[in-house]
Amino acid sequence: MEEKNADINLSLQCINCGAVLYYEPGTSYLKCNYCGTSNEIERSQKEDVRSLDFDEFVESTAIPPKDGMEAFVVQCKNCGANTTLPAGITSDTCAFCDSPLILSMAHNERILKPHYILPFLLNDLEAEKRFRQWLGNLWFAPNALIKNVKQIHRDHFKGMYLPHWAYDTKTKTTYQGQRGTYYWVTERYTTVENGQRVTRSRQVRRTRWHSVYGQVSCTFKDVLVLASHSLSRKVADRLEPWQLAKLQVFDERYMSGFRSETYSIDARQGLELAKVKMESTIIGAVRRDIGGDEQLINHHENQYSNIKLKYNLFPIWISSFKFKGKLYQIAINASTGEVIGERPYSIAKIVFAIIGFLILMAILYVLLQG
Repeated sequence: MEEKNADINLSLQCINCGAVLYYEPGTSYLKCNYCGTSNEIERSQKEDVRSLDFDEFVESTAIPPKDGMEAFVVQCKNCGANTTLPAGITSDTCAFCDSPLILSMAHNERILKPHYILPFLLNDLEAEKRFRQWLGNLWFAPNALIKNVKQIHRDHFKGMYLPHWAYDTKTKTTYQGQRGTYYWVTERYTTVENGQRVTRSRQVRRTRWHSVYGQVSCTFKDVLVLASHSLSRKVADRLEPWQLAKLQVFDERYMSGFRSETYSIDARQGLELAKVKMESTIIGAVRRDIGGDEQLINHHENQYSNIKLKYNLFPIWISSFKFKGKLYQIAINASTGEVIGERPYSIAKIVFAIIGFLILMAILYVLLQG
């Protein structure tokens, strides 16, 4: 293991001047910031992306030598994020909450080596461009927010690899429910027309219910779960989809110059979160199997089999800001460019917009009546 780490460290040295090399997003090489030399990342023969057996993986209580790596880890005392830092960092702030990191408390730690990594495809300049486009499309944002957020530029964004579990499984679901079928009946009613009571008829929709039961099967591939609590789960889910076709067998050189977060949600906990994400697909399959015009599901039970998983690292550019004492995060998917940002709204702007709309509708109504 020490021999392999030495090989990695050697590969991060510029062949021209000996300086530390950094991965250049969107390429297959490391770049020297001093002399501009590019060193190609030699890739082994293309390997198929394969998942591991879930039960065998979680039964392992220790990290085997071939599956571990040494990392320089620091924990944020504010939000608890465990971050591995790039070489040469002497001071830093947390990418997730912008709190100062106490680097004197950083330590070397043996961590699980990810199975696959999705290298950065967008550099910091492209990330800033996407952020400016997102900022320009903010509706009903407080003026003070726009002024403050405009101060954010690419120096505020940190390149971060996020840990994700990816699950494959097959499900079998037994259910009991009811199928609703529409039918129409003629209904008579009394109304007043021209001062006289008259009887009219109309068609009214009714629903006829029948008890049903059955079984459905689903196959899931790459159900992704963020393996940490540092990024809002709502934000993390909206960052999908990731370009999984561009996954590479894990190579530490892709991490050179970037931070990464270690997982704080283990594989068992992640599976329970994955089951929550699968539930809507399962329910949809049950409803389709029930058929009819409406469906009621009284009870259903899921069985999971052939569960497999992968441990992946996905790239984001991330920044955060505080507004009126509340923390907001902005994350950019560094493979697709998708920008997901949390933001407050201006109640005053929304109220004025509603009033303006009502006034416009009133004016149009008067004009049409005239």
